[in-house]
Amino acid sequence: MTVLAILAASGCVMGPEDFGPQVTSKTGSLTQPMSQFREELAPYGDWVDLPDVGWVWHPDPYVVGADFVPYSTGGRWVSSDWGWAFESDWDWGQAPFHYGRWFNTPSMGWVWWPDNEWAPAWVDWRWGNGFVGWQPLAPPGINTGLSWTFVGANDFVRPDVSRYRLPESRAQELMRQTQPVGEHVVAREGHWNRGPEPTEVARATGQEVPRSKPMTPPTGHPPREHTASSHHHR
Repeated sequence: MTVLAILAASGCVMGPEDFGPQVTSKTGSLTQPMSQFREELAPYGDWVDLPDVGWVWHPDPYVVGADFVPYSTGGRWVSSDWGWAFESDWDWGQAPFHYGRWFNTPSMGWVWWPDNEWAPAWVDWRWGNGFVGWQPLAPPGINTGLSWTFVGANDFVRPDVSRYRLPESRAQELMRQTQPVGEHVVAREGHWNRGPEPTEVARATGQEVPRSKPMTPPTGHPPREHTASSHHHR
C-alpha cells in the first residue's frame, strides 16, 4: 500500500476536546500513545485522523516554519551512549524526536505518528566522501520513498543544523557518494540506528563532538558493558 493510497483522503482535523472513544480508550496499539502525547502537542499543531493510519500530529507552520523538516529544523545532533540524538530547541521536542515516527504526506507535508517506545532518534543514516545524511523512519507498514537530508560532515554537529542542509536537487548525487552506516538496533516495531561513529565525526569536524544530557536507556535495551554510561551519567 502506497502512502498516496493511504492518504487519498485528507482526514479530519480535530481539536483536543473532540477525540472521542478511540483516543480515550486504553486498548489498541495507537490509543495509549495518542492519549499520552495529545495534550502536550495540541498547542503546537493539529491532530488529524488519517484513513488506515490513525491519529497523527501535524505541526503548525507558524510554530515550526513553512520549510520544517524533522530531525533538521530547530535543533542539533549530539552524541549519546545510544547513538546520535536530536536535541530540539523546542520545549515540546522531547516527544516527537524521541518517540513515534515521522513521514511526509502529499497533502500536509510532515506528520508525526505517536508511539511510546523511546530511541535517541528514529532515523537511518548514510556517510561518506565528506557528507552525512539521515532519513526519518516511517511507521511500520508505510513506504514513503526517499526523504533524505544531507549536510557536509563538517557542519553535522552545528546548532540549527537545518541552516546547512544541502539542496534536495543533490539528493540522488549524494546517495551515490555515501553508504549506509550505523548499527541497527531492534525495537519493538522495526529498528532504530546508532548512526556514524563519534570518532569519525570528530575526525571530520576537527573538534570534539557535543554530548547529550543524561538519557534513559531505550525500552528493553539495558546499558551494555562497552558503553561509557558511567562516565557521563552522574
